Parts: sequence; C-alpha cells; structure tokens
Amino acid sequence: MTNSITAPIIKENENAAANEALLVVMPDGEGFEPVDISTIELPATVTAAYKEASGGCGVQLLTSGYGPNMVIMCGVSADGTVTGAVCLSSGETLGYEKTYGENLVGKTAEDIDSVDTISGATLPTTGYKNAVKDALNTAIILGGGSADIRSEEEKLNDSLSEALPS
Repeated sequence: MTNSITAPIIKENENAAANEALLVVMPDGEGFEPVDISTIELPATVTAAYKEASGGCGVQLLTSGYGPNMVIMCGVSADGTVTGAVCLSSGETLGYEKTYGENLVGKTAEDIDSVDTISGATLPTTGYKNAVKDALNTAIILGGGSADIRSEEEKLNDSLSEALPS
C-alpha cells in the first residue's frame, strides 16, 4: 500500500532530476521525450535516453572509475557533437569527475580520445570518456544509423580471434 502512494512521487522526483540534468548538458534543449531503450540494442552503460525537439538527445550512463556507479548525463546535438556532460553521482574521492565533462564539449566520436586523461585519475577519466563515446554512439543509433557498440575488450578479443584463429 505504501508503495502505491510513494511510487508516483518518487517517479516524479526522478523525472524532475533527469530534466534538470538534461538542461545542464543541453542548455538550449527543449521538448525532451524519454525513449524506451528496452527494445533497442545500445551500449551496456546506457540507462536512459531522451530525444530532444531539435534532433539531439540526452543519455544517462552508468560507468565506473576506481569504484562502481559513476552516473553521467551527456547531451549530444543533432550534428553529433557533445553539448555537455556532467557527473550526477559517483563514489570517487578525487573529485575530477565533477568538472571533467567541460573538456568534452564540442567533441565528436572521432576526437574524444584526443582529450587528455587526468594523471592520478586515469580510471575515472577513462571511464568518463568511454561513457561519453557510448552516448555519442547512442545518438547515432537513435538517429537511425549504426554504430559499433562493442566494448574495447570485445573489440580486442575479436581482433585476436581473427589474427589467431586457433
């Protein structure tokens, strides 16, 4: 009985928090609509996606750094560039993930690797960059295109299997 009373309130609060984060990563965005991601093959880090009226999208991702459960919201414009990225929560102790997303604005899937990884915070910043790459690939998929969503480990294993079949 308690759940039937509190569930709608909790859902409303979650939606309000997501909308607030979407406006941070896409300040000019409007008309965000949730996407049912249960029927689409997306990168494993994607936990929610929202289409935006002008053709962009917002993507919520769950990744890890030194610890698990780093939640990132990333905005992607209709032309495939990062409009913003923000860490919503994490268990990291150094705090670099709080402002690291500023370095990724304007980047595309092709040049995200050119962004410097922070020395002393290699795992969190690498996890952050990989999550943003997943957001960019998600935008391509939601736009009707195709993208290679295999993890780096899966790509390496596939390459090794091709090179050394036995």
